[in-house]
Amino acid sequence: MKCPYCGSVCADDALYCPSCKQPLPTEAAKDERAARRAAAREPRTPMQKVGIVLLSIAFVVALCVGVYKLVTWIGNYQLNRLYTRGAYTPTISAVQMEDLRSGHAIVFYGKDGDQIYLPEMKRSLTVSGGVARMEIADSDWFDLNVSDLDYADITMSPQLISETGKKTQLPLLNFKIDVPESPLKVTSPAAPRITVVTGIYPLTVNVVPGSTLFINGEDVTSSVDRSGYLSTNVAVKPIGDNVITLIVRTPKHREHREELVIYREHYDIELELDASVSDVSPARTMAVTGTTEPGAVISVDTDYIPESLTLDMQTGRFSFISKFSAYGNNIIRFRASKEGREDAVISFNVNYRPSLAEISKAAWKMDYEQLLVLFENWRNRAFACKGTVIDVVRSDDKSYMIMDVGDTSRQLVVLENQTTTANISSGRRYLAYAYVDGQFMYNSAYYPKLIALYIDLSN
Repeated sequence: MKCPYCGSVCADDALYCPSCKQPLPTEAAKDERAARRAAAREPRTPMQKVGIVLLSIAFVVALCVGVYKLVTWIGNYQLNRLYTRGAYTPTISAVQMEDLRSGHAIVFYGKDGDQIYLPEMKRSLTVSGGVARMEIADSDWFDLNVSDLDYADITMSPQLISETGKKTQLPLLNFKIDVPESPLKVTSPAAPRITVVTGIYPLTVNVVPGSTLFINGEDVTSSVDRSGYLSTNVAVKPIGDNVITLIVRTPKHREHREELVIYREHYDIELELDASVSDVSPARTMAVTGTTEPGAVISVDTDYIPESLTLDMQTGRFSFISKFSAYGNNIIRFRASKEGREDAVISFNVNYRPSLAEISKAAWKMDYEQLLVLFENWRNRAFACKGTVIDVVRSDDKSYMIMDVGDTSRQLVVLENQTTTANISSGRRYLAYAYVDGQFMYNSAYYPKLIALYIDLSN
């Protein structure tokens, strides 16, 4: 036989190779190897074959499950990154609801057709245009009794439901909501402190329907209509500051307390303007009526029709017709005099706002070259401004329209919008009736400024 290690020829009964000295296989070892080769050549039994198949299937299934879990984990990880610090991170911002309540808008981002399910709200939002938006009133997070609370810690657990129906748990949303204050909107007076010359002033407010409202300690809730609106008159005495205290209590809100101050000067002679006298006039003349102390004499300091002045010396009732020389604000000032007493003087503004028929009749055709030079001399002159609005800007809470009134070259004017038309679109042509009011800087250059009282679309 041959040595299995070095290949040398050895005697059949040799125990060691004479060349490499390695032990040679015995007959028993040869028989065992031969048996193993023979067993390997024997066909497998059916049970053995089934076992091999089952083991193979189990291996493939385990491999697929592992791959699926790996892919799912990677997908969830990437999705979580998108919704925590990526492009799909939700945003939360404070808003005011249509009914005056404070709230927050929660905006989710994603693929169109996907849905965001919020278990805490039991609501589903559909992603459209890449966003899904929901507004929630702050009061919805609280119970009726909020007297001992300052804020609420909110946790939301949104779920993403794809168009195929797959659900994915998104990162938790955690934020804090302060207990909201009872809403109150005062529309008249327009400021917390005003000066008046009449004994009665109209007070108009809005609250959330269902609120309780007090004015100077008196419960006036029964006078509030179903929409939460209240209009009433308050007495204003000639004592200087008249303080009006408003208290609102809305369920699930803190109590809101607000003070208004209406100042009415104390006169040495009684003098009061009728509440029916308006601060806006559509005509160049306006009747002024009121009451003074019997025996006092009325004189008018500003322009008026002399023959219109009447005075009843017994009752103190007086009236006169004032005249306005300019569009916009005009001062009316008159006084009551009595021997041995200090004059009582009333001075107030009236906004002369002519009718469309009147201003269109008085309006000049646009002369841009002269307007650039004579804008100061032409103050209060009305013009018909026809052209394309190229921009709309806001400054000091006022809206300004930048209009190109040129036919062949650009000629810009700035129109302060005092019309009832709020939605002015850039790129459209309009016809506006306006009067000159100086200059206005737009894009680092000065242009003529006019006050627009009426505007409409034009061809």
